[in-house]
Order: sequence, then C-alpha cells, then structure tokens
Amino acid sequence: MQDEVAAEVNILLALKKQFKDLTGEDFAPAQQPKKSENVAGKATTEKTSAVDTVKTIEAAASDADVKLVKEQIESQGQKVREMKASGAAKVMQ
Repeated sequence: MQDEVAAEVNILLALKKQFKDLTGEDFAPAQQPKKSENVAGKATTEKTSAVDTVKTIEAAASDADVKLVKEQIESQGQKVREMKASGAAKVMQ
C-alpha cells in the first residue's frame, strides 16, 4: 500500500512541477492562475496585427494548459488523500 501511495505522490509532484514550469509559481490549492493580457481586447480603433493575434492565441492556449494541469493536480491530490485515509483506517483496525 505504501508503494502505491508513493507512486501516486510522485505523480502529484510531477504535476506540480509542470504547473510551476507553466506559471513560474508554486501551486497553492486556492490559487487562481494569472490571467494573460487579452491583446485583442484593446481599444476597437486599434488594429490587431498578426503578431498580436498569435500572442493572444498562445496566451489562451497557455491559460487552458494551466487550467488543465490545475484540475489534474486537484484530482490527483484527492486520490492521494483517499488512499492515505483508507490505509490509515486499515492500520487502526
């Protein structure tokens, strides 16, 4: 059981590292990822260049990646907590 928990914890740690690589910040459960500047949302009189459009698309993809990794971290964290709780209950009986 301990080896299984350790393997799941390693997955969780890898996800947290991926989050830090994407955002530059450590994961905190209540943390909301920083919103990227929406280049397309600038004044309507300003023309959007191809470079600005690419930056907007990259920022949206990055935000989606951060959201996905955050959801995976939360799910994996819940799995680890449940495994530890079930293991603790078995030891106490």
